[in-house]
Amino acid sequence: MFAFREAHLEKDARTALDLRDEGGERVIAQRRAAPRAAITEQKLRREIAIDLDALVNTINLESAFDLSGRENVRRSILNHGFPDMTRLTIDEHRVDSIRVDLAAVLLRYEPRLIAKSIAVERDTSLDPAELKVRFLVRADLNCEPLNVPVEFVADLELDTGKIAIKGR
Repeated sequence: MFAFREAHLEKDARTALDLRDEGGERVIAQRRAAPRAAITEQKLRREIAIDLDALVNTINLESAFDLSGRENVRRSILNHGFPDMTRLTIDEHRVDSIRVDLAAVLLRYEPRLIAKSIAVERDTSLDPAELKVRFLVRADLNCEPLNVPVEFVADLELDTGKIAIKGR
């Protein structure tokens, strides 16, 4: 997805690719001939934040259909996303299960995160009057030669059920 997002940001899709030399022979566009560039740590963090935000704000299939007895569907990409939060009451017991759900969704659908490194904890310092529940997400991105530690704040808006992911 990084290549597509970068192309969109640079607006280079508007450049004609059917380039020809003086003899009419086709020439490979410079952007295709260039070797792959390494992604910077800052861009990598931005990319994962965008993808995590999309993941946790996609309502999974199990929120609409009973998938009991359909374990393969439950574990598949067909069930991609997070449980629907809008129909749930948020009490202290349910908040802890949201933390567990968040960790499970990251583990299942974000392969760039190292499974053993995923840690989600509730941030209780947030004022309850803000009508939000905040979670701190820590994990390591699987990178070469060194894994990159990442931290995100996931704010769950109690009135809408929307989760906002922000880098730390």
